[in-house]
Amino acid sequence: MKPTKPPSGKCPNERESCPLQCKYNHFESEELTIHAWELKCLDCGWRDTIAFRSDEEEPDEDCDPEICPFCHLKGMTPGQNPCESKQ
Repeated sequence: MKPTKPPSGKCPNERESCPLQCKYNHFESEELTIHAWELKCLDCGWRDTIAFRSDEEEPDEDCDPEICPFCHLKGMTPGQNPCESKQ
């Protein structure tokens, strides 16, 4: 489920909820794959990005790079807003 406020109280505005939007991007070449997830407040511009790279020395075994770390949805296409159906 999409959060209603930026995690860890990082939003500079004190309010009950924020207009947050997620975005998924994917890059793949012969030597590198990157899955990147962004959560952004449409009002104040706060954003958090989490990326998973195939060339990381110690990948996190508990994380699936194809699942949104904010909404926990899977099967997204690059550029798609995974939170769109949850708003």
